[in-house]
Amino acid sequence: MAVLKHYLCAALILIQFVPDLLAASDSSCPALAGVPGTPGHNGSPGRDGRDGRDGFPGLKGEKGDPGIGAQGPPGKMGPAGLIGPKGEKGNSGLPGGDVQHTLTADVKYLTERLTVVEKVLGFQTFKKVGKKYFVSDGLVANFENAQIFCSDAGAKIALPRNEDENKVLVSMNNIPKSMFIGATDKEKEGLFVDMDNQPLTFTKWRTNEPNDYKDQEDCTVAEITGGWNDVPCSAKVNVVCEL
Repeated sequence: MAVLKHYLCAALILIQFVPDLLAASDSSCPALAGVPGTPGHNGSPGRDGRDGRDGFPGLKGEKGDPGIGAQGPPGKMGPAGLIGPKGEKGNSGLPGGDVQHTLTADVKYLTERLTVVEKVLGFQTFKKVGKKYFVSDGLVANFENAQIFCSDAGAKIALPRNEDENKVLVSMNNIPKSMFIGATDKEKEGLFVDMDNQPLTFTKWRTNEPNDYKDQEDCTVAEITGGWNDVPCSAKVNVVCEL
């Protein structure tokens, strides 16, 4: 009985210290890891958070259309720039009076030429040589009537001033085969002058002409050969005027 009593007392003492032993074992003895469980489902999304004060700036938007505004007042005039180098002297212009004179002369010349052309077109036949026109209506007359006819047309009896003009004039010959030319020696025998009483600068006399046959030949004709001959002014031949 004494032994049993001894073991019983020891058991009671041991029971008093069991809680302390278990606590000590939990804090000092490592436990084995268990088998991982199945992952749970995702929870519901949380509420939107507040905008941060120092957040990143957003992307730059597109450029807007230009506005329509009233034009502002002009600014103040800027300071004057530096004076550049002096240019070369230009050509001298015509004095005002000279320009006016030149213009007047040109208008007068064109008017005269137009008048001449209008007169030329009034004849049956005309030929141009240089700046001159030889014109004819087929008239046959003496020298006096030839002068009147040409004068009434604002012209003169034809007078060649060079070989070319003489050839063109002769090409207008008809029957009779000679025509008056504007040269006479009525004032002084042997000295033939034009209708302005100026000495001739070109002649085409035939051999032994002029000869003033019977002292009656004071007028001049051009024959079909191109040669000139003095004849009586009363002779009736072709009349050709010049403009």
